Amino acid sequence: MSDATLERVEAHEGAHVVVRRFSMWTRATHAVLAASVFGLVLTGMPMRYPEAFWSKPILAMCDIAGGAPFLHRMYAVGFFTAGAMHVAGLMGAFVTRKLRFRDIFGPDSIVPKLEDARNLSRNMRYLQGRGPQPRFARFTYWEKFDYLAEIWGLLVIGLSGLVMWFPISAARFLPGWAVNAALIFHAYEALLAMGFLFAIHFFNTHLRSEVFPVDPVIFSGNIPMEEVEHRYPGWYERLRAQGAGFVPTRRDPSRTAVLISTGYLVVGFVTLMFVMLDALAETWRYLSAFLFE
Repeated sequence: MSDATLERVEAHEGAHVVVRRFSMWTRATHAVLAASVFGLVLTGMPMRYPEAFWSKPILAMCDIAGGAPFLHRMYAVGFFTAGAMHVAGLMGAFVTRKLRFRDIFGPDSIVPKLEDARNLSRNMRYLQGRGPQPRFARFTYWEKFDYLAEIWGLLVIGLSGLVMWFPISAARFLPGWAVNAALIFHAYEALLAMGFLFAIHFFNTHLRSEVFPVDPVIFSGNIPMEEVEHRYPGWYERLRAQGAGFVPTRRDPSRTAVLISTGYLVVGFVTLMFVMLDALAETWRYLSAFLFE
């Protein structure tokens, strides 16, 4: 951290000091990923349950823009693009030495470590009023789980989707049953990912009391120092030791963040409820056929 930055922070003692949590590239990657996943859900789930009452108007609107299958593949391209952007960002960070190999296993890494298992236990005791709050580093254990879940989803949903997209090419290297298996994996992993994103992820990220109704950090990239002290005390100690922080020249885009996040959550959660009802009805039909016929 440069002396100029230290002087700037000291000169604004008591002001709204923030620290950079996410770079512009990280936020752009997240924006592409979020838009792609949202589009995949709105085009994929109606194709999974085409006879549902809520699917028909969505499919009709998709037909105006080329059809749901075409749009679904276009959003899939965006999905893979987000993955490529993340890899490119990591490679660029290594080349510019903003990220070093030892940082992968450092205290502020997003890679899970044994300490995260300990923090899980500590947090359970804290939530029950039986102990102090864990001294989380830059990423909590549930944020690391989110990160791993995205990688897992990209592999399972992405690879199974490619098999379904190019079945003839896939059949040259895989047994014939792999295409049918890909359809099953793709559908149910997508349902699992949808439920996780629009329920658990949104709650942990935006609907918690500390940041409700939305956490604008993924839009601005900045997080206030006082919030770091409360949510990530382990990271806060290292930032203070480095003299990190600056006074932002522009206000955080709170209104824009609320509008975008609310739109994603409302549409996504309503779609999730409809899909779950159809999934339960489908499960009952299978069970009825197995038990009573």
